[in-house]
Amino acid sequence: MRKLSFTTWSLLALGLALLLGTWGHASGAPAFELLEQIVKPLGAIWMAALQMTVLPLVVLKLLAAIVSAPSNVSLGRLGLRTLLVFIGMLAAAGVLTLVIAPPFIALYDADPATLASLRASTEIPADAQTATGSALSLLPRNLIAAASKGEILPVLLFTAIFAIAITRLPDEQRLPLTTTFQGLSAAMLKVVHWILFATPIGVFALTYSPALRAGAGAAGMLGAFIVLVSALLLVFTLLLYPVTAIFGRTSMRTFGRATAPAQLVAVSTRSSIASLPALIEGATQHLRLPATSTGFVLPLTVAIFKINRPISSIAKMLFIAHVYAVPLSAGTIAVFLATVMLLSFSSAGLPDGGTAFATLPAYLAAGLPIEAIIVLEATTTIPDIFKTLLNVTGDMSAATMLSRSSRGAMAAEELDEELALPEGAS
Repeated sequence: MRKLSFTTWSLLALGLALLLGTWGHASGAPAFELLEQIVKPLGAIWMAALQMTVLPLVVLKLLAAIVSAPSNVSLGRLGLRTLLVFIGMLAAAGVLTLVIAPPFIALYDADPATLASLRASTEIPADAQTATGSALSLLPRNLIAAASKGEILPVLLFTAIFAIAITRLPDEQRLPLTTTFQGLSAAMLKVVHWILFATPIGVFALTYSPALRAGAGAAGMLGAFIVLVSALLLVFTLLLYPVTAIFGRTSMRTFGRATAPAQLVAVSTRSSIASLPALIEGATQHLRLPATSTGFVLPLTVAIFKINRPISSIAKMLFIAHVYAVPLSAGTIAVFLATVMLLSFSSAGLPDGGTAFATLPAYLAAGLPIEAIIVLEATTTIPDIFKTLLNVTGDMSAATMLSRSSRGAMAAEELDEELALPEGAS
């Protein structure tokens, strides 16, 4: 019997967890509650192990990529290209959402009595009341405190500056540091590989409990919003496959095989940061992305690139505006899209985006009632699964498109080496 692949085991674990969780919710048997008490700590341990290793992995991979980059590789130019690709993908996602979402939103008719009841019974939490004064600091006073809060962008910025400083040192000082960071990066990848070996167990443990606790789900307005946002996110995820095949010069099958393990981690953990090790593994093994992509582009995408933000935020804005009959001008929509794109670079790749009401000021500026925003914020658990799935797929897509010229050069070099073999060699 052929051995089942790592991805197959993880998919089987995911399906089994959903099946047992749904069965347990329907039956209410005590045995399913007991199983939850057993597997829930395992999921927490696996998730904690992933989160514990991600920041060191990101920092070490970035350090190793910059200090060991060939002299003919301009990381500044690559960083600019990466940022331009991010902006282009975010803008395209936002514009397409503005085109696709309105016809489906118009199908829903809100009950005025339900809206009045929701507005009267909604309590504004303290996080929402203070959200307008929050801001991201690119230069925090304490990097360790910033990292503990999930603010990886400032950490990456400091790491990049530190690595660039190392490249300016004399060879006798730079070369030992380069060797050290390369060795530490390889060792950290080995540790992460050990943790990823337990992915099927982690996927089962993290999926079983939500499946057991899920009831009939939200109805009416909340249910319509969940279906709308989840469907949009899934459509955009599938759309990235042909887009990557065209602009990244790779087959959809190869791209799917490379991304699938990271997608499984994304679905089970709802954390794109936790998916970084699997992204690097898939990019190296299946897509053969260069070191600049696995060490520089992928950590950067996971840290700051959240392609779901313009889709989910614009869908929420359009939905609330429709339900509460709030008129939206073209200028208001354009400003909202630009604001959301900017805020997307500051959110951590953690469940629920790390902060609950980071984009609240943008909704309020558009004239939307705060009560509606608070109510819909409570429905993020299910859409957050699809948000993370899209983010991780977008991360791999961006890295693949950015490295297409490098992969072409690598293939040409390999062909030249084969043609240069001595006569009679194989």
